[in-house]
Amino acid sequence: MAAIYALTICLVLYAIGDIVSVKTKGLLSLVFVLCVVMLIGFWCGLPTDIVTTAGIAPLGKVSASLLVVGVGTTMNTKELMRQWKTVIASFCCCTAGVLLIVFVGRFIIGTDAAIAGAPIFAGASVALMIVNEALENVGLTDTLGVVVILIFALQKFIGVPLCSFCLNREARAFLKDREKMQKYLAVTTEDAASEKKRPLSFFSKTNKPVYNFTKVALVASLSTALSALTQDKVNVYIICLVMGVLFTELGFLPRNALSKLDSYFLLLFSILMTIFSSLAKVTPQTLVQSFIPVLVVLLLGAAGVVVFAFLLSKVLKQSAWLNIALGITCTFGFPTTVMLSEGIANGVGTTDEEKSALRNYLLPQMTVAGFITVTIGSVILAGIIVPLLGLSLIHI
Repeated sequence: MAAIYALTICLVLYAIGDIVSVKTKGLLSLVFVLCVVMLIGFWCGLPTDIVTTAGIAPLGKVSASLLVVGVGTTMNTKELMRQWKTVIASFCCCTAGVLLIVFVGRFIIGTDAAIAGAPIFAGASVALMIVNEALENVGLTDTLGVVVILIFALQKFIGVPLCSFCLNREARAFLKDREKMQKYLAVTTEDAASEKKRPLSFFSKTNKPVYNFTKVALVASLSTALSALTQDKVNVYIICLVMGVLFTELGFLPRNALSKLDSYFLLLFSILMTIFSSLAKVTPQTLVQSFIPVLVVLLLGAAGVVVFAFLLSKVLKQSAWLNIALGITCTFGFPTTVMLSEGIANGVGTTDEEKSALRNYLLPQMTVAGFITVTIGSVILAGIIVPLLGLSLIHI
């Protein structure tokens, strides 16, 4: 297939997701629709290497760090200090889902399957690598290898619609609170007023896309170098997020740099298509064979998040819908957290003012939650749970 044909098909699939998202006012997000359309497409003969053929894959691999730095520019230190509730809600709800899978799931699908699946629910690629290595060490790859891959590939199908529904409910409640909306709408105004006070504000005087893109790339490169100095023990995306916040506060990067890049769409498009190309590995046959263990893990994990979110709402005194959305980020992480926030803001908000306020309210919390669950929480939980693999007689 010619590269231009492959690229055109990918753009059409992406456009379908965007159209459905707008028509349903964010209830069916672009990310979820794109997942469904691509999975059906692969089953109906869509080339499994279409993303690579289109030349998107290389761009997708380098775009993530640029996008994370850009996300960091949407936050400010005051907002980050207010995120302690987000950290607690996201980690605790995610952990509750994992524990329910381990303690209840073992009676339904077996101890090893429950222990192997739980960390995958809690995270993404890092957890998958940890579990796969452990499966090889105990000789369970043949029996559980497909299950964990399917959980990894399909967890978005339960996480994204659940998160979309909860964010939709939260967004509508948010817009009814005019005082709260004005508070978050004022964030960008306050930031703009204090821009001149920042030490490196000189570098933000020009807003040409090429200069902003170059500065974002410089910060992303610095973040990559710092991660390499730690021998990648500190995840590069965590450093990108921190550096994005830091250099925005210093004035080197403009506030909300992503909106000032003409290539913002291209970054999101390339990342999503690269990530969802993994759906090509899922066939109807493997889906049927592993249906029960995969379904048990996903449903128990989601149930744990939902139940604990409602309990935690009483303690944190914040919406259970928001807690569920924060906790369930473990099933998709970044950049889907950004896409969902943007989709809900654009779908539920009816004016530029409402969209801006919703974006300022949802995006920082969802971004922090995604990093807490997928990047940090999943590694911690996998490190604790995975050593139990193969110990079938263990009583947990």
